[in-house]
Amino acid sequence: MSSSKQPQVYFKKLNTAEKESKIYQLVNQKKSELTIWKKGSEKKIKLHPETFLKTKKQLEILDKVPSDYLDVPLLYSFDLAGLHFFGKTKITTQTNNKYYLHCEEDLFKSERRSNFRLLTYPHQDVYVHLKVINEEKTEESNVVGLKTGTSETGLFKNFLKIIGDDGEETETKIEGYGKYRVLDLSVTGLAVQFGEFENKLFSQLNKDLGLIYLEFNSEIVKIPGGQILYKQETLANDKKTKVYKAGMQFLNIDTNLDEKLASLINKTLRSLDSEFEDFLK
Repeated sequence: MSSSKQPQVYFKKLNTAEKESKIYQLVNQKKSELTIWKKGSEKKIKLHPETFLKTKKQLEILDKVPSDYLDVPLLYSFDLAGLHFFGKTKITTQTNNKYYLHCEEDLFKSERRSNFRLLTYPHQDVYVHLKVINEEKTEESNVVGLKTGTSETGLFKNFLKIIGDDGEETETKIEGYGKYRVLDLSVTGLAVQFGEFENKLFSQLNKDLGLIYLEFNSEIVKIPGGQILYKQETLANDKKTKVYKAGMQFLNIDTNLDEKLASLINKTLRSLDSEFEDFLK
């Protein structure tokens, strides 16, 4: 995650047309769902909107709403294609025993700042595949081989214990590419970690990496270009073993790919409810 002290999330207010479009998309989903809660409360209630009454600016709700959630200030949120939307609301009921969520207030879309970096290690299985230059058969290595992405010796497991990762690696391989574990990721680039042996091979890579592949929890995303920004030496958890960290920048990212990467990152994040509450202060 970025070390910047600025908020890593900001909330963009949608205009009226954008707000109505997103609400229509919500009710037209196969599984239409939103969440309501009282500010400062950890209790969240899932509701299922059925119809958007545009002229009244209300969503008709299928569920029965608890009485203590009626006619009081509430917050609500919903997701569309990995993006998160938030607003203020209240819920009322009428003599027809139906419940209505009011949408007169502004609707906001949460957006991550471009420098936000998601910490992917060790909780997410994220790897980057880089084009191999030296494909000669390597000697035994105590870390993940750049050529194949897997170790050929038992020393690999010992090394994983040293750096604190003794779990099994996924087996996705791309011909002609080596595989690195990603430490953190943003829509603009990533950082990887590797060992002494692989450092020799990494040093042979061109600064311009060309086509690279991002493997995010078993999903493969093609990145049209990338370049190495830096490489630094550090120590593993045992304070003895050398490991290296390298940063890479993505190149030639179009809008669709930018949104794809943002969606993948957003899906792994915890709820943004508390950040929206902070935004409202």
